[in-house]
Amino acid sequence: MKARPMMDRLEAVFNIVPHAESIADIGTDHGYLAVELIVRGKAKHVIAGDVHKGPLESAKSYVKSRGLSDVIDCRFGDGLQVTKKGELNGAICCGMGGFLMRDIVEEGPEPLEFYVLQPQNGQAELRQYMVKKGYRIVKEIIMKDMGKMYTAFVAVRSDCVDTYGDNTSYSIHFDDALYDTLPKTSILWSVGALLAKEKPALWNEYVDFLMYQRQCALDGMTVELSHTEKYKQLQHEIDELASLR
Repeated sequence: MKARPMMDRLEAVFNIVPHAESIADIGTDHGYLAVELIVRGKAKHVIAGDVHKGPLESAKSYVKSRGLSDVIDCRFGDGLQVTKKGELNGAICCGMGGFLMRDIVEEGPEPLEFYVLQPQNGQAELRQYMVKKGYRIVKEIIMKDMGKMYTAFVAVRSDCVDTYGDNTSYSIHFDDALYDTLPKTSILWSVGALLAKEKPALWNEYVDFLMYQRQCALDGMTVELSHTEKYKQLQHEIDELASLR
């Protein structure tokens, strides 16, 4: 079968995945990312997991059609529970909530060397969890796909920073202690402290998008709610975001 192109969102995530012997693609859907990890040399072995049988069967068919069934193992089950201790170097999770990703990491058989995470929400809580677990966030990106804005980040276990210092195709921030000293109340946990430092090409558009989300929430609140803590918090976040542009 002919190769199927990935969505821009997945292509951007693929580009920040470190090279490793074995990687899990959790929530693999139709297996496109899992196949590209092998074909383009990011990994020698991939475990493609999904909790939904339909997409997983589609992934199995696609993997088989590309002649990769010996190096891509499609497994049905919940998160990293489909894997065993010692099988993996790292894992990728895309297109799900940050709280679910936190649970997937927590319930896995062991703390992996790295994770590439693209959360749809709960970014602050997920980043704080990874740092608390002993990981260093070394790369963050913004991407745009079908008119929507997304972010993703790479978290490397602190004792593995030397291992992944030279096997990525992008500049990383192993010596950056931004998250180590960042107050828990800072909006940068949600926005991305490395993104705020680098200000990549989509930065202003991304900040405008976050401000717009919060302004819509404010506009939807009644006059009676305008004196609540929630209203004040949203207004404070808008002011904080404006200062980051």
